[in-house]
Amino acid sequence: MKVTYKYNLGAYQGKVDDMIFYVDKRSGRTLARRAFTFTNHSGQAPFRQAQQMIYAIKPSETYKQQLLDYCMSYNSLPEAEHKQLFTWCHVYNKIMWNMQKAMPESVDLKTITRQQIIAENLPCNSLKAAIDAGLLPKVKGYERFSAVI
Repeated sequence: MKVTYKYNLGAYQGKVDDMIFYVDKRSGRTLARRAFTFTNHSGQAPFRQAQQMIYAIKPSETYKQQLLDYCMSYNSLPEAEHKQLFTWCHVYNKIMWNMQKAMPESVDLKTITRQQIIAENLPCNSLKAAIDAGLLPKVKGYERFSAVI
């Protein structure tokens, strides 16, 4: 939520009770959010295991850079005004989770490996293949995103 101050207070960053105040890098506004409280639930362990396997693949630096370039191209689209992408991790997660949703019989993120991606020629192998498979929206000049994971 946006924060407004009384008494000419400039800006504040830190914690007060259960609220955390911080300055957004992009807009320069001070925002506030409630402190996160961790609760155990049944979906936590499978999600954690899937995220660990996704990042154990360790994508190449050129692949990461192309994901970041995709972020900038995607954010310039008019329909992306409210769904901005800021980091390569965000795009990488979208590719992987959309791939599991599109191909549930052949892709299980809890057991995915780099060897499986290459052997089965999965769409996440390159950003261009992921866009062609419909895992991400098309952007102008997406054909140049051909770096292999």
